[in-house]
Amino acid sequence: MLLWTDEHFDAPIVRVSTPIGARLIVSDPSAIRHVLVENAANYVRDSLQQRIVLRTTGRSLFSAEGEDWRVQRRAFSPSFAPKALQQYWPSIEAAGQAAVAARHAAIDRTFDLQQAMSAMTVDAISRALFAGRTRDSPGKIATDVRQFAEVMAGVRVADLLQLPRWWPNLGEIRARALVERVLRRAEAIQVATPASTHDVVSSLLTAEVAGSDRGLEQGIVTDNISMLLGAGSETVALALTWTIVLLADAPEYRDKIEVELSAVTREGAFAAGALPKLVWTRAAIEEAMRLYPPAPMIGRMAVADDVIGGERVAQGTAIIIAPWVVHRHRRLWRDPDTFQPERFLPGARASIDRFAYLPFGAGPRVCIGAGFAMLEAVALLALLLGAFRFHRTDAAPVLPRQKLTLLPAAPIMMRAEKR
Repeated sequence: MLLWTDEHFDAPIVRVSTPIGARLIVSDPSAIRHVLVENAANYVRDSLQQRIVLRTTGRSLFSAEGEDWRVQRRAFSPSFAPKALQQYWPSIEAAGQAAVAARHAAIDRTFDLQQAMSAMTVDAISRALFAGRTRDSPGKIATDVRQFAEVMAGVRVADLLQLPRWWPNLGEIRARALVERVLRRAEAIQVATPASTHDVVSSLLTAEVAGSDRGLEQGIVTDNISMLLGAGSETVALALTWTIVLLADAPEYRDKIEVELSAVTREGAFAAGALPKLVWTRAAIEEAMRLYPPAPMIGRMAVADDVIGGERVAQGTAIIIAPWVVHRHRRLWRDPDTFQPERFLPGARASIDRFAYLPFGAGPRVCIGAGFAMLEAVALLALLLGAFRFHRTDAAPVLPRQKLTLLPAAPIMMRAEKR
């Protein structure tokens, strides 16, 4: 995160010349709308980002282009449509209650916050999207997800030099067993899905490629299952991690959340219909994702000459839209580095420009699971904060570290106090 300067947080667009070509850092909301929506066809993922995305998510919806992307998007759409989300509530609640019970059983022990959140969100996704067909424990899967990201998501010398993707990498060779385990787990879920079910996996298995009688290749289905277990669970886990850390240092907001939880819960439980009433709970999560966006950078490359916000853009120019910068930009936010959940309360949230807040991206490639992710995050945080107060075990600054997502630079050790 050290490559950003004051200019990036003050200027709407910054042009940078590098040995490998010009780069445009775009933070103006109207210019972002131009790149991601109005002229999206002219801006494709740059080659560096595409290499990393392919390596980490395979040929899943996250990395697919063209017809592959359209077929996969159609296959996913019914499962993540707004009217479909409530069906996932019992599974998410069950995962949250299991996490609460596990924390009660280990109440005297300190714990790694991100690891605990990852295990809980893996459990939620396994129950909700795969009907619990994962054979390994959520904790084991969460550990694999983190190790996989460490090995596969970083920028390598071979990436910068544009060496062939098959070029050997020592870290990847050492992690071959891990990579195989991730793929085999996804294949096992695929095989265990009954033909009569109507869930995400069956939708992918029955998807048809337009103009043909063939479906998606088995490898693409496998990559999508791996993507959901990995990137899908980790996005919410990180949102919860950063939210709990920020609330631990801001008891005045934690108190507001506890008051609203007391109004809708009974013996630690609440119905799905209560979620819209949890305005402070949701606002805290959204503010945490402003300060620590799950995906801190969006990269594009200009296919043809264009003009962005009055700046001429030549073919091949790299365009960087960095939510880390946009979300802390001094022209867009008052006290941008301060945790203020009230920004996202009903009424106040309506004043935020759609393209000044990008936790799930924007445009045709906006995250299809954003609604599911917010349902999951609000429900799980409410169950946790209804049962516990969380305290950090030390006062050391918590610093972020950028991979494909925005991770804590070091484990965040916490302890839980029963409410």
